[in-house]
Amino acid sequence: MKQNKDKKHSRLALPITHLLVLIAAFVFLQAGLVIADDIPPEEVEIVTPVYAPEPGFFEPQFGKYTYSVSWQGIPAGTLEMNLERQENYYRVRASARTNRFVSMFYKLRFNTEALVSSTTLHPKTSVYTNRQNDRRENTKIDFLPDGGIHSVHEDRRGRKNELRFEPNNFTLDPFSAVFLALSLKWEVGDTRQFDTFTGKGRYLIELTAIEQTSIQVQGAWREAIVISPRVRNLTDTDSFDDDDRLQEARIYVSTEPSREILRISSDIFVGTINTRMVSFAPSENHSRNETAVSGPPEGAPAPDIQPVSPIASRTLFPTGSKPGKRYVLPR
Repeated sequence: MKQNKDKKHSRLALPITHLLVLIAAFVFLQAGLVIADDIPPEEVEIVTPVYAPEPGFFEPQFGKYTYSVSWQGIPAGTLEMNLERQENYYRVRASARTNRFVSMFYKLRFNTEALVSSTTLHPKTSVYTNRQNDRRENTKIDFLPDGGIHSVHEDRRGRKNELRFEPNNFTLDPFSAVFLALSLKWEVGDTRQFDTFTGKGRYLIELTAIEQTSIQVQGAWREAIVISPRVRNLTDTDSFDDDDRLQEARIYVSTEPSREILRISSDIFVGTINTRMVSFAPSENHSRNETAVSGPPEGAPAPDIQPVSPIASRTLFPTGSKPGKRYVLPR
């Protein structure tokens, strides 16, 4: 009983700013990189849809994106993401860090770099360096041409855990999963699922478009689709029955071909975290197309979000599924 209780508390002790980097993470890193070792990643049995980019729906803008992070309205940190083209790949570099005040109590320095195919949006390699207070971990993942996955994880004591396996499913890293999700055409009510490997565990990511809205970013109104994520740890048996870390999250993605992540709002067990895009600096020879949409009438109150067409959230997560049993998600 005590062991299960301790394991639950270790799962809850995740960095709050991980949500930002899944932007990759958007989503996935909300689940954290610390997991229980109940089920080895190679023994997970699941079948998820195979997605391919839809032409014309995703034309990423190259440059530096900066986001502010606040917790319960209090400034907490910064997320930066650099996106550039490197031959036939997108090169993504992202970092998340707590500010000076928060670092007095909890210090996070998270850096990651990834290469994603610019045509298929399949992953090639991912590298993570995660420092929480005095704890430092390093992870490297290679997605091999034969479909296999090779990863090396180094913990804070310098111990290395090397893993090579065949996922037997369409499996991505956090960045490629996000890129693929952004490349698809979204209508309110659409739901997509992704099998995602972080270097230590596998997660089932379910994304549902719940509404279309207008959101104010840097003084301009932008049209956005709101995506609600749900994350399930496939390598931890307890997560099938009790995963209360992510209560609710809303990811605001621009409807323009740039598919920028404009805001992330999430309710977790310690409160509400808001991540807002505050600036974009285009790379040389790459300019950003700014598109403003009409806001409220002049003289009226100016909230920064204007809902358009909400729907009730729905889920395709199987209920009562247990590791070792194979289940297939709808295509």
